[in-house]
Amino acid sequence: MDQQTDLTNVMEEPASSLGSASWIGADDYDEGDEFHERATKFFASVKWDVLASHASTIRNGIPCDFGESFSIGHFNMVRLIAFEDGIRWIARLRLPELKAAFGDREGLDGLNTIKVEIASMKFLGTKTSIPVPAVHGYSVDAMNDIGAPYILMDYIHGTVATELRDAKECAAYPSFGTPAQDRKFMQQMADIHVQLSLVTFDQVGGLYYDESTDDFSVGPELETGKGPWRLSTDYYSALADHALKVCVADADEDVQSSASLSLPVLFKHLMSAYGNAGGTFRLANRDFGAHNLLVNDDFDIIGVIDFDGIIAAPLEVAAQYPTFAGLDQQPPGNVVNRPFAIETHKKSEIRRREYKEMVKMSEARLGIADTTQAALSACLESDAAIVCHGMFNYAGHQKSVNDKWMDGYSRLLRQHIKSEASSSKC
Repeated sequence: MDQQTDLTNVMEEPASSLGSASWIGADDYDEGDEFHERATKFFASVKWDVLASHASTIRNGIPCDFGESFSIGHFNMVRLIAFEDGIRWIARLRLPELKAAFGDREGLDGLNTIKVEIASMKFLGTKTSIPVPAVHGYSVDAMNDIGAPYILMDYIHGTVATELRDAKECAAYPSFGTPAQDRKFMQQMADIHVQLSLVTFDQVGGLYYDESTDDFSVGPELETGKGPWRLSTDYYSALADHALKVCVADADEDVQSSASLSLPVLFKHLMSAYGNAGGTFRLANRDFGAHNLLVNDDFDIIGVIDFDGIIAAPLEVAAQYPTFAGLDQQPPGNVVNRPFAIETHKKSEIRRREYKEMVKMSEARLGIADTTQAALSACLESDAAIVCHGMFNYAGHQKSVNDKWMDGYSRLLRQHIKSEASSSKC
Protein backbone atom coordinates (compact mmCIF):
# COMPACT_ATOMS: atom_id res chain seq x y z
CA MET A 1 0.00 0.00 0.00
CA ASP A 2 1.21 3.52 -0.81
CA GLN A 3 2.46 5.27 2.36
CA GLN A 4 0.48 8.46 1.68
CA THR A 5 -2.69 6.45 1.13
CA ASP A 6 -2.06 4.60 4.39
CA LEU A 7 -1.61 7.81 6.33
CA THR A 8 -4.72 9.30 4.76
CA ASN A 9 -6.75 6.33 5.95
CA VAL A 10 -5.33 6.77 9.43
CA MET A 11 -6.52 10.40 9.37
CA GLU A 12 -10.15 9.50 8.78
CA GLU A 13 -12.47 10.17 11.73
CA PRO A 14 -15.45 8.01 12.66
CA ALA A 15 -18.53 9.70 11.24
CA SER A 16 -20.38 9.47 14.56
CA SER A 17 -17.96 11.64 16.52
CA LEU A 18 -16.53 15.10 16.30
CA GLY A 19 -12.94 15.14 17.58
CA SER A 20 -10.41 16.65 15.16
CA ALA A 21 -12.96 16.39 12.34
CA SER A 22 -14.59 19.52 13.77
CA TRP A 23 -11.43 21.63 13.50
CA ILE A 24 -11.92 24.37 10.92
CA GLY A 25 -8.66 26.30 11.23
CA ALA A 26 -8.56 30.01 10.51
CA ASP A 27 -12.23 29.89 9.50
CA ASP A 28 -12.95 30.20 13.23
CA TYR A 29 -12.41 33.90 12.51
CA ASP A 30 -13.71 36.26 9.83
CA GLU A 31 -11.42 36.79 6.86
CA GLY A 32 -9.52 40.03 7.32
CA ASP A 33 -9.79 39.82 11.11
CA GLU A 34 -6.43 40.19 12.90
CA PHE A 35 -6.85 36.72 14.40
CA HIS A 36 -7.50 35.23 10.95
CA GLU A 37 -4.45 37.02 9.55
CA ARG A 38 -2.25 35.86 12.41
CA ALA A 39 -3.41 32.25 11.96
CA THR A 40 -2.80 32.12 8.20
CA LYS A 41 0.61 33.81 8.41
CA PHE A 42 1.70 31.62 11.29
CA PHE A 43 0.56 28.43 9.56
CA ALA A 44 2.55 29.37 6.46
CA SER A 45 5.67 30.20 8.48
CA VAL A 46 5.94 26.96 10.47
CA LYS A 47 8.34 24.31 9.13
CA TRP A 48 5.86 21.46 9.40
CA ASP A 49 8.15 19.00 7.59
CA VAL A 50 10.86 19.55 10.20
CA LEU A 51 8.37 19.06 13.03
CA ALA A 52 7.12 15.84 11.41
CA SER A 53 10.73 14.65 11.21
CA HIS A 54 11.21 15.38 14.93
CA ALA A 55 8.06 13.43 15.80
CA SER A 56 9.15 10.51 13.63
CA THR A 57 12.59 10.46 15.28
CA ILE A 58 11.03 10.28 18.75
CA ARG A 59 9.17 7.15 17.58
CA ASN A 60 12.28 5.52 16.13
CA GLY A 61 11.69 6.58 12.55
CA ILE A 62 8.03 5.59 12.09
CA PRO A 63 6.72 7.85 9.27
CA CYS A 64 4.08 10.42 10.09
CA ASP A 65 2.16 13.24 8.47
CA PHE A 66 -0.08 16.12 9.48
CA GLY A 67 -3.81 16.37 8.99
CA GLU A 68 -5.00 19.18 6.74
CA SER A 69 -7.09 21.00 9.35
CA PHE A 70 -6.06 22.61 12.60
CA SER A 71 -7.64 24.03 15.72
CA ILE A 72 -6.81 27.47 16.99
CA GLY A 73 -7.35 29.45 20.17
CA HIS A 74 -6.12 32.77 21.49
CA PHE A 75 -2.64 31.50 22.25
CA ASN A 76 -2.07 28.16 20.53
CA MET A 77 -2.50 26.31 17.25
CA VAL A 78 -3.13 22.55 17.36
CA ARG A 79 -2.63 20.12 14.49
CA LEU A 80 -3.10 16.34 14.31
CA ILE A 81 -0.12 14.05 13.62
CA ALA A 82 -0.84 10.55 12.28
CA PHE A 83 1.82 7.82 12.33
CA GLU A 84 1.89 4.96 9.86
CA ASP A 85 1.16 2.43 12.63
CA GLY A 86 -2.08 4.20 13.64
CA ILE A 87 -0.77 6.13 16.64
CA ARG A 88 -1.91 9.76 16.74
CA TRP A 89 -0.40 12.77 18.47
CA ILE A 90 -1.04 16.47 18.31
CA ALA A 91 1.42 19.30 17.86
CA ARG A 92 0.51 22.34 19.97
CA LEU A 93 2.35 25.47 18.88
CA ARG A 94 2.49 28.84 20.64
CA LEU A 95 1.10 31.65 18.50
CA PRO A 96 2.71 35.10 18.28
CA GLU A 97 1.34 37.44 20.93
CA LEU A 98 -1.37 39.98 20.11
CA LYS A 99 -0.82 42.64 22.75
CA ALA A 100 -3.38 44.93 21.13
CA ALA A 101 -6.11 42.31 21.63
CA PHE A 102 -5.17 40.84 25.01
CA GLY A 103 -3.08 43.54 26.68
CA ASP A 104 -0.90 42.41 29.58
CA ARG A 105 -3.43 40.41 31.60
CA GLU A 106 -0.93 37.60 32.04
CA GLY A 107 2.27 38.69 33.74
CA LEU A 108 4.19 35.52 32.86
CA ASP A 109 5.94 35.55 29.49
CA GLY A 110 4.98 33.04 26.79
CA LEU A 111 8.02 30.78 27.16
CA ASN A 112 7.60 30.33 30.92
CA THR A 113 3.89 29.78 30.35
CA ILE A 114 4.79 26.78 28.19
CA LYS A 115 7.11 25.53 30.94
CA VAL A 116 4.21 25.67 33.41
CA GLU A 117 1.97 23.77 30.97
CA ILE A 118 4.58 21.06 30.39
CA ALA A 119 5.29 20.68 34.11
CA SER A 120 1.58 20.54 34.93
CA MET A 121 0.89 17.81 32.35
CA LYS A 122 3.87 15.78 33.50
CA PHE A 123 2.95 16.20 37.17
CA LEU A 124 -0.71 15.26 36.73
CA GLY A 125 0.22 12.38 34.44
CA THR A 126 2.62 10.84 36.97
CA LYS A 127 1.17 11.88 40.35
CA THR A 128 -2.59 11.57 39.76
CA SER A 129 -5.12 9.50 37.82
CA ILE A 130 -6.54 12.60 36.10
CA PRO A 131 -6.69 11.89 32.34
CA VAL A 132 -4.14 14.17 30.69
CA PRO A 133 -2.21 13.77 27.42
CA ALA A 134 1.32 12.38 27.74
CA VAL A 135 4.08 14.76 26.61
CA HIS A 136 6.50 13.23 24.09
CA GLY A 137 8.62 16.21 23.09
CA TYR A 138 8.78 19.97 23.32
CA SER A 139 10.79 23.12 22.73
CA VAL A 140 10.28 26.44 24.52
CA ASP A 141 12.69 28.23 22.18
CA ALA A 142 10.93 30.66 19.82
CA MET A 143 14.01 30.59 17.56
CA ASN A 144 14.09 26.80 17.10
CA ASP A 145 14.21 25.08 13.72
CA ILE A 146 10.40 24.78 13.64
CA GLY A 147 9.79 28.50 13.92
CA ALA A 148 7.76 28.44 17.16
CA PRO A 149 7.69 26.87 20.63
CA TYR A 150 5.79 23.58 20.58
CA ILE A 151 4.65 20.55 22.56
CA LEU A 152 4.13 17.08 21.06
CA MET A 153 1.55 15.14 23.04
CA ASP A 154 -1.01 12.35 22.81
CA TYR A 155 -4.14 12.97 20.78
CA ILE A 156 -7.26 12.26 22.83
CA HIS A 157 -10.17 11.55 20.51
CA GLY A 158 -12.89 13.58 22.14
CA THR A 159 -14.73 16.86 21.97
CA VAL A 160 -14.79 19.79 24.38
CA ALA A 161 -17.87 19.29 26.56
CA THR A 162 -19.35 22.72 25.84
CA GLU A 163 -18.97 22.21 22.09
CA LEU A 164 -20.59 18.78 22.17
CA ARG A 165 -23.45 20.20 24.24
CA ASP A 166 -23.99 22.84 21.55
CA ALA A 167 -23.62 20.34 18.70
CA LYS A 168 -26.22 18.03 20.24
CA GLU A 169 -28.49 21.02 20.98
CA CYS A 170 -29.16 19.68 24.47
CA ALA A 171 -32.69 20.71 25.41
CA ALA A 172 -32.27 21.39 29.13
CA TYR A 173 -29.42 23.93 28.97
CA PRO A 174 -26.98 24.04 30.73
CA SER A 175 -27.22 20.25 31.10
CA PHE A 176 -24.71 18.05 29.30
CA GLY A 177 -26.82 15.52 27.42
CA THR A 178 -29.62 13.62 29.12
CA PRO A 179 -30.25 14.02 32.88
CA ALA A 180 -28.32 10.80 33.51
CA GLN A 181 -25.42 11.93 31.31
CA ASP A 182 -25.39 15.32 33.00
CA ARG A 183 -25.21 13.81 36.50
CA LYS A 184 -22.40 11.50 35.41
CA PHE A 185 -20.47 14.34 33.78
CA MET A 186 -20.84 16.58 36.83
CA GLN A 187 -19.75 13.81 39.21
CA GLN A 188 -16.67 13.05 37.10
CA MET A 189 -15.86 16.76 37.07
CA ALA A 190 -16.19 16.84 40.87
CA ASP A 191 -13.88 13.81 41.16
CA ILE A 192 -11.20 15.65 39.16
CA HIS A 193 -11.72 18.80 41.23
CA VAL A 194 -11.24 16.91 44.49
CA GLN A 195 -8.23 15.00 43.25
CA LEU A 196 -6.52 18.26 42.27
CA SER A 197 -7.21 19.79 45.67
CA LEU A 198 -5.62 16.86 47.52
CA VAL A 199 -2.16 17.62 46.09
CA THR A 200 -0.35 19.88 48.57
CA PHE A 201 2.64 22.23 48.47
CA ASP A 202 4.36 24.54 50.94
CA GLN A 203 4.45 27.55 48.59
CA VAL A 204 2.09 29.43 46.27
CA GLY A 205 3.04 29.52 42.59
CA GLY A 206 3.14 27.76 39.24
CA LEU A 207 4.62 24.31 38.62
CA TYR A 208 8.01 23.82 36.97
CA TYR A 209 9.85 20.69 35.85
CA ASP A 210 13.61 20.07 35.95
CA GLU A 211 14.42 17.67 33.12
CA SER A 212 17.90 16.93 34.50
CA THR A 213 16.63 15.76 37.90
CA ASP A 214 13.06 14.75 36.98
CA ASP A 215 11.88 16.91 39.89
CA PHE A 216 9.07 19.45 40.21
CA SER A 217 9.23 22.81 41.93
CA VAL A 218 7.07 25.89 42.54
CA GLY A 219 7.96 29.17 40.83
CA PRO A 220 6.39 32.27 39.20
CA GLU A 221 2.71 31.85 38.37
CA LEU A 222 0.83 32.80 35.21
CA GLU A 223 -1.27 35.79 36.19
CA THR A 224 1.21 38.02 38.03
CA GLY A 225 4.41 36.55 36.63
CA LYS A 226 5.72 36.55 40.20
CA GLY A 227 6.25 34.11 43.04
CA PRO A 228 6.63 31.76 44.75
CA TRP A 229 5.23 32.91 48.09
CA ARG A 230 5.26 31.34 51.55
CA LEU A 231 2.26 33.39 52.72
CA SER A 232 -1.09 33.62 50.98
CA THR A 233 -1.36 37.30 51.99
CA ASP A 234 1.73 38.07 49.90
CA TYR A 235 0.22 36.24 46.94
CA TYR A 236 -3.09 38.06 47.30
CA SER A 237 -1.30 41.39 47.49
CA ALA A 238 0.60 40.68 44.25
CA LEU A 239 -2.60 39.44 42.58
CA ALA A 240 -4.53 42.57 43.55
CA ASP A 241 -1.75 44.92 42.48
CA HIS A 242 -1.48 43.21 39.09
CA ALA A 243 -5.24 43.22 38.53
CA LEU A 244 -5.47 46.94 39.28
CA LYS A 245 -2.50 47.74 37.04
CA VAL A 246 -3.99 45.81 34.11
CA CYS A 247 -7.40 47.41 34.60
CA VAL A 248 -5.93 50.91 34.51
CA ALA A 249 -3.96 50.02 31.38
CA ASP A 250 -6.64 48.16 29.41
CA ALA A 251 -10.18 48.79 30.69
CA ASP A 252 -12.68 51.19 29.14
CA GLU A 253 -13.13 54.66 30.63
CA ASP A 254 -16.44 53.81 32.32
CA VAL A 255 -14.73 50.98 34.21
CA GLN A 256 -11.83 53.18 35.29
CA SER A 257 -14.03 56.09 36.36
CA SER A 258 -16.20 53.91 38.61
CA ALA A 259 -15.58 53.52 42.34
CA SER A 260 -15.38 49.76 41.71
CA LEU A 261 -11.98 50.33 40.06
CA SER A 262 -10.61 50.06 43.61
CA LEU A 263 -12.05 46.56 44.11
CA PRO A 264 -8.53 45.01 44.38
CA VAL A 265 -7.71 47.31 47.31
CA LEU A 266 -10.75 46.06 49.20
CA PHE A 267 -9.90 42.50 48.12
CA LYS A 268 -6.56 42.64 49.94
CA HIS A 269 -8.23 43.84 53.14
CA LEU A 270 -10.94 41.17 52.98
CA MET A 271 -8.48 38.34 52.33
CA SER A 272 -6.39 39.41 55.31
CA ALA A 273 -9.58 38.93 57.33
CA TYR A 274 -11.08 35.82 55.73
CA GLY A 275 -8.13 33.99 54.14
CA ASN A 276 -5.50 31.70 55.64
CA ALA A 277 -2.07 33.33 55.92
CA GLY A 278 0.13 30.29 55.39
CA GLY A 279 0.50 26.56 55.83
CA THR A 280 -0.45 24.00 53.22
CA PHE A 281 -1.44 25.03 49.71
CA ARG A 282 -3.52 23.06 47.22
CA LEU A 283 -3.25 22.39 43.53
CA ALA A 284 -5.87 24.40 41.68
CA ASN A 285 -6.77 25.00 38.05
CA ARG A 286 -8.00 28.58 37.71
CA ASP A 287 -9.34 27.74 34.24
CA PHE A 288 -11.13 24.57 35.32
CA GLY A 289 -14.44 24.13 33.56
CA ALA A 290 -16.46 22.34 30.92
CA HIS A 291 -14.66 24.28 28.16
CA ASN A 292 -11.42 22.49 29.04
CA LEU A 293 -12.76 18.94 29.42
CA LEU A 294 -12.78 16.46 26.56
CA VAL A 295 -15.69 14.02 26.47
CA ASN A 296 -16.82 11.11 24.35
CA ASP A 297 -20.20 10.95 22.66
CA ASP A 298 -21.81 9.85 25.96
CA PHE A 299 -20.35 12.81 27.92
CA ASP A 300 -17.81 10.70 29.79
CA ILE A 301 -14.76 12.84 30.62
CA ILE A 302 -11.78 11.34 28.81
CA GLY A 303 -9.27 14.18 29.00
CA VAL A 304 -8.33 17.50 30.56
CA ILE A 305 -6.74 20.18 28.37
CA ASP A 306 -5.13 23.63 28.82
CA PHE A 307 -2.84 23.69 31.83
CA ASP A 308 -1.46 27.21 32.11
CA GLY A 309 -3.97 27.95 34.89
CA ILE A 310 -2.52 25.29 37.21
CA ILE A 311 -1.23 26.80 40.46
CA ALA A 312 -0.38 25.75 44.01
CA ALA A 313 -2.66 28.09 45.94
CA PRO A 314 -4.70 28.62 49.11
CA LEU A 315 -7.72 26.34 49.49
CA GLU A 316 -10.19 29.14 48.70
CA VAL A 317 -8.61 29.51 45.24
CA ALA A 318 -9.12 25.79 44.65
CA ALA A 319 -12.70 26.05 46.00
CA GLN A 320 -14.12 27.78 42.92
CA TYR A 321 -16.97 26.23 40.97
CA PRO A 322 -16.06 25.00 37.47
CA THR A 323 -16.90 27.49 34.73
CA PHE A 324 -19.25 27.08 31.75
CA ALA A 325 -21.21 24.43 33.64
CA GLY A 326 -24.23 26.38 34.86
CA LEU A 327 -22.72 26.97 38.30
CA ASP A 328 -22.45 30.77 38.18
CA GLN A 329 -22.43 32.68 41.49
CA GLN A 330 -23.85 36.12 42.21
CA PRO A 331 -22.06 38.65 44.44
CA PRO A 332 -23.25 38.66 48.08
CA GLY A 333 -26.57 40.46 48.44
CA ASN A 334 -27.13 40.85 44.71
CA VAL A 335 -30.81 40.65 43.75
CA VAL A 336 -31.88 39.67 40.24
CA ASN A 337 -35.20 41.05 38.97
CA ARG A 338 -35.68 40.08 35.33
CA PRO A 339 -37.71 36.85 34.88
CA PHE A 340 -35.08 35.13 32.73
CA ALA A 341 -32.30 36.10 35.17
CA ILE A 342 -34.37 34.84 38.11
CA GLU A 343 -34.89 31.47 36.42
CA THR A 344 -31.20 31.20 35.50
CA HIS A 345 -30.19 32.13 39.05
CA LYS A 346 -32.47 29.44 40.52
CA LYS A 347 -31.06 26.81 38.15
CA SER A 348 -27.52 27.79 39.12
CA GLU A 349 -28.34 27.55 42.83
CA ILE A 350 -29.74 24.05 42.39
CA ARG A 351 -26.76 22.92 40.29
CA ARG A 352 -24.29 24.35 42.81
CA ARG A 353 -25.99 22.46 45.65
CA GLU A 354 -25.90 19.28 43.60
CA TYR A 355 -22.27 19.82 42.64
CA LYS A 356 -21.27 20.45 46.26
CA GLU A 357 -22.92 17.16 47.24
CA MET A 358 -20.97 15.43 44.47
CA VAL A 359 -17.74 16.91 45.85
CA LYS A 360 -18.71 15.57 49.29
CA MET A 361 -19.37 12.13 47.79
CA SER A 362 -15.99 12.15 46.11
CA GLU A 363 -14.30 13.16 49.36
CA ALA A 364 -16.22 10.51 51.30
CA ARG A 365 -14.96 7.79 48.95
CA LEU A 366 -11.45 8.96 49.80
CA GLY A 367 -12.13 9.02 53.55
CA ILE A 368 -12.26 12.81 53.88
CA ALA A 369 -14.91 14.20 56.23
CA ASP A 370 -16.72 17.26 54.90
CA THR A 371 -16.71 18.76 58.40
CA THR A 372 -12.96 19.33 58.38
CA GLN A 373 -11.61 22.73 57.34
CA ALA A 374 -9.27 20.93 54.95
CA ALA A 375 -12.16 19.61 52.84
CA LEU A 376 -12.82 21.26 49.49
CA SER A 377 -16.57 20.93 50.01
CA ALA A 378 -16.36 22.85 53.30
CA CYS A 379 -14.70 25.78 51.54
CA LEU A 380 -17.05 26.00 48.55
CA GLU A 381 -19.11 29.20 48.93
CA SER A 382 -17.16 30.19 52.06
CA ASP A 383 -16.58 33.93 52.52
CA ALA A 384 -12.94 33.53 51.46
CA ALA A 385 -13.88 31.60 48.30
CA ILE A 386 -16.56 34.16 47.41
CA VAL A 387 -14.11 37.06 47.81
CA CYS A 388 -11.67 35.26 45.50
CA HIS A 389 -14.44 34.71 42.97
CA GLY A 390 -15.09 38.44 42.88
CA MET A 391 -11.43 39.16 42.17
CA PHE A 392 -11.39 36.66 39.31
CA ASN A 393 -14.53 38.33 37.86
CA TYR A 394 -12.82 41.72 38.08
CA ALA A 395 -10.45 40.64 35.29
CA GLY A 396 -13.38 40.82 32.85
CA HIS A 397 -13.35 44.64 33.09
CA GLN A 398 -17.14 45.03 33.04
CA LYS A 399 -18.43 48.01 35.01
CA SER A 400 -21.81 46.47 35.86
CA VAL A 401 -20.15 43.32 37.17
CA ASN A 402 -17.51 45.21 39.14
CA ASP A 403 -20.13 47.50 40.68
CA LYS A 404 -22.12 44.51 41.91
CA TRP A 405 -19.00 42.99 43.44
CA MET A 406 -18.14 46.32 45.06
CA ASP A 407 -21.51 46.20 46.81
CA GLY A 408 -20.91 42.57 47.75
CA TYR A 409 -17.44 43.29 49.12
CA SER A 410 -18.82 46.23 51.15
CA ARG A 411 -21.44 43.92 52.62
CA LEU A 412 -18.75 41.40 53.65
CA LEU A 413 -16.61 44.18 55.10
CA ARG A 414 -19.48 45.45 57.26
CA GLN A 415 -20.19 41.87 58.32
CA HIS A 416 -16.57 41.39 59.37
CA ILE A 417 -16.37 44.67 61.30
CA LYS A 418 -19.63 43.95 63.15
CA SER A 419 -18.38 40.46 63.98
CA GLU A 420 -15.15 41.87 65.41
CA ALA A 421 -17.06 44.48 67.40
CA SER A 422 -19.36 41.81 68.82
CA SER A 423 -16.40 39.62 69.79
CA SER A 424 -14.63 42.48 71.56
CA LYS A 425 -17.65 42.95 73.84
CA CYS A 426 -17.48 39.39 75.15
